Amino acid sequence: DSGNASSLNRLMDSGDLEKERGITITSKVTRCHYTSDGTNTTRTINVVDTPGHADFSGEVDRILSLVDGVVLVVDVGEGPMAQTKYVLRRALARGLTPIVVLNKCDRAIAHVESGECEGGVLDLFDALGADDGQMEYPTLWASAKSGWCTNDVDTAVGIVKGTVEGSETGGMTSLLDCIVEYIPPPSVEEGNGGFSMAVTGVGYDQYLGRLCTGRIHSGTISLADSVTYLSRDTDDDTSSTKQTKPKDAIESITGIFVNRGVERTPLDIPASAGDIVTLSGIPPSIKVGDTLTSTTNPRSHALPTPPL
Repeated sequence: DSGNASSLNRLMDSGDLEKERGITITSKVTRCHYTSDGTNTTRTINVVDTPGHADFSGEVDRILSLVDGVVLVVDVGEGPMAQTKYVLRRALARGLTPIVVLNKCDRAIAHVESGECEGGVLDLFDALGADDGQMEYPTLWASAKSGWCTNDVDTAVGIVKGTVEGSETGGMTSLLDCIVEYIPPPSVEEGNGGFSMAVTGVGYDQYLGRLCTGRIHSGTISLADSVTYLSRDTDDDTSSTKQTKPKDAIESITGIFVNRGVERTPLDIPASAGDIVTLSGIPPSIKVGDTLTSTTNPRSHALPTPPL
């Protein structure tokens, strides 16, 4: 994300200071369901926004561990910004699949026609060490403010000049179709059917108690399931049965939540591998970087997580 005031950023940058300065300070996650016209298959797309400054390096790495690909949004008139370069470097280093969206085309048609921004983004990918597959990223042109996106530069120019109707692009379907086509589905660990989730964030609710958020790595989780946790500080050769845990280390899940927009809503079906969820009814002593796991079929080792 380059700091654009796109529709998604306006939705997710919901804090007062974020709205005032037009930046992302704390990470947000939401999800949407998308049915492609071509396949008539409904898919769940998890969307995560992350701070872009190097001062938030720990959180950036933790958030990137939640996703399988990145959508790099660049202001076509300004080109890649400093925070764009930092997050992109970290994403490429993790081997994530990139998609590039050149936004605000309606405000910088000369830059769209010249291809100057495209060339700058390509050079940036090369300078940051993108591999051959990452260098083959798809590019889309968009105006989030006007509600259109296209994978064809001539169509983008036509929309801005008024020779093509923006409604002909189908809104943001080009972007959603591109995400479905290029971003790989979540990988699921084979050989371990038990629930496990690396904790990327913790919080507190006055009614629900301690909360934790993360992406489910394996298995499923339902209400009333019994869970415990593995500390990120556990040595690789230390099994869960030998760990010394506080008395509160085993709890039963009392709530499973997902975000729709910026509102946290209960999930009425079991959550499974690939879902990004917030859980209540967790051990109070759990920390960021720990691994939440089932007590009936637990992991033997904590999941690897980025340094804090």
